[in-house]
Formats: sequence, C-alpha cells, structure tokens
Amino acid sequence: MSRDTIFSESELTEIRENFPHTKTERVYLNHAAISPISWAVKQAIEKFISDRHSGKIDNIEMGMSILQETRDLISGFVHAESTEQITFMSNTSEGITAVAEGLDWNEGDEILLNHMEFPTNVQPYRILDRFGVNVRYIEPVNNRVTPGMVESAISSNTRLFSISAVQYLTGFKADLEAIGAICKKHNILFVVDAIQYLGAGTIDVQACNIDALSAGGHKWLMSPMGTGFLYLSEKLSKQLKPYKTGWLSVQEPWELSNFDQKWLPVSQHLEIGTPNMIGFAGMNASLKTLNSIGLSRITENILNLTDYLTVKLSQQNNTQLISPKEREERAGIVTFTTTDITDTEAFVETLKKKNITISSREGKLRIAPHFYNTIEELDTVLNALI
Repeated sequence: MSRDTIFSESELTEIRENFPHTKTERVYLNHAAISPISWAVKQAIEKFISDRHSGKIDNIEMGMSILQETRDLISGFVHAESTEQITFMSNTSEGITAVAEGLDWNEGDEILLNHMEFPTNVQPYRILDRFGVNVRYIEPVNNRVTPGMVESAISSNTRLFSISAVQYLTGFKADLEAIGAICKKHNILFVVDAIQYLGAGTIDVQACNIDALSAGGHKWLMSPMGTGFLYLSEKLSKQLKPYKTGWLSVQEPWELSNFDQKWLPVSQHLEIGTPNMIGFAGMNASLKTLNSIGLSRITENILNLTDYLTVKLSQQNNTQLISPKEREERAGIVTFTTTDITDTEAFVETLKKKNITISSREGKLRIAPHFYNTIEELDTVLNALI
C-alpha cells in the first residue's frame, strides 16, 4: 500500500462504488463547496419518500426514529457530553445566528473575529451593533490566527470569540484546543464554525472547551442541503435565550389548547416545528457511511491527498501555495495561485467543460479532495495546470 492512500485497492474500489460519478469521466474535487450524494444517501431519501408516496404515508414515527439516531451520530462526531446538546438546524448560519441573537448583550460588549472568516461567521455578529456591541478583527499573519494572537487581542470587554475550524479560503486549521483553553482562562465564550472540517475530521468539543459549534451538512459531511446542527455547552445553554419559538418549543406540545406551558431547554426549544425529515434521512445515511469507513482513516487519507497536492504545487516555480504546508495546520483544502492563470473563474469554467470540478475563490484556485478521491484524479487537475 502506498503512502498516498491508507485504503487497499479493493477497499478503495468498494468505497468508490458508493459514488456513481466516479464511474464516469467526472473528476470532482470541490467538497469545500458541496459534496456529491452517495448511493446510500440517495436510497435513504428514496425510501422515506416512497413511504410518504405510496406506503404508510403518515411515517412520522419513522422520521422521529431517524432524527434520534442522527442526533446520536452527530454527538459522536463532536464528542458531546449528551445528545440533548445537539439541535437540528438547516445550515451553519442558522446556528451562529441562534447564538448571536440569543445572548443578552450590553453596550460596549465586544466580539472577536478575524479577517479570513466566511461571512457566515461575521454577519450574524455585525447586526448586533444595534445593541452597541463592537466587532473587532484579528489581522492574520501568513494566513494564520494563532492562540497567541487570540490571547493578545482579548480585552476586558471581550465576551465572545468565534472562528472557523478550517478557513474556507486559505485552508488554515485552527488550534481549537489551545484557543479553547485561552477562552476558558479569560471567561469568554468560544464559538466554532465547523462546516469546513467535520467529515474531513472530528472535533472534541469538551477537550476544546467549545461553547457552541455550528455546521451544515452539505460539504464534508456529504449530506443533503438544508441539514445542519448546533452544539451548545451546558454553560452557554444557561445563558442563551431562544431567538425563535414554535409549537414544539414547549414541554407538552400535543396539549394543543394549553398555551401557557413551560418552555423546553433552549437546545430543544430551537427545534420549533416540523423538521426536514427527508434531508435528515439522507444525513443519517451519510454519517453511517463515514462511521463505517472510520473517521480517523478518512482524516488520514484526506491529509495524504493534500500532502501530495502540497508537494506537487510547491515544486512549480510559477505557483504560490496559500494553504499551509504543515499537515497539522490544514485539512482538506489546498489553495494556490499561479502566474500562468490570471482569470481563475474562466479557468474553472474551462475545467468544467472537461468534467473536472475545482473552485475559484477571491482570485485563487482551490482544490478540495475527499477520502474517496485518488492520486490519479489529483494528477488530472495538476496536468491541466501545466
């Protein structure tokens, strides 16, 4: 077995059988944007739809069972203390917004971010200026935000620090455990946007002292769009007030005429009405697939693939690597520029016509392989660059 893959040839063949696009001429390397739907996910969705279409129809019980199982699976991906700390959301933005809008803010409170963030981890905080909340930004150095930079930026007014586990553009992976220890020491809330890492890796919210973690499912978790979740620590749950409410937010929702009920805890309160059961049936199947392969093996294989890309791109005189070379500082995203390509958008469109999919972001090229991709597929893209 080569250094470039931890899967045997037979294993990799079986893995790729679950992704029918690999049987075509298509090379898909854009998982930091959206992932393909596997056979397992498609079949799970079709089974749920078929039951609604011509089977039991009233399959709420099936749906609730799927939701609970999915909640358990998510809990394992983030090492939550309890599955009750997992709240289903439709996307990452909704989870971040639940935190931003749910806290009682005082004028002069400060939120600490950085200038590399995707807008999901910025806009929900910016709108808090109506309460007199200030947003300050750490200026990254060499596309990095280190624990030391975070600690130096904290002031007496800092109440919350939020960061992406992996930055969408640079591919930089934050040292969450060290940052979490700093936030705990200074008694500030620690929020993580995990969409660009979960599925390519796992996060231990307890070891990292994370108070809130939000992620959508359509990227590295390889789930349908419109599926996501929010993890809340016990500490933050006690501070948070629900920013939305609905008929399922009370302790006995089926007592339909009893309006004056006690509210559920915030993590359950935020699930306000009928969930996207079709989507979560798909997420359930995807998480099971990832678990069956082995999360640590998936992480290692993605790192092997990005190792290969990093070395190959670094050897090109006309190429500047934006992503970190050190594997402990990256996950599945490799971003670069090349003097041979000035219009990256046009280049990406040219590749699409050849059934090769990567992405252009902010004038840079981004390749994002998942665990099932191969060295041969990476070479196809690298050869197109020459």
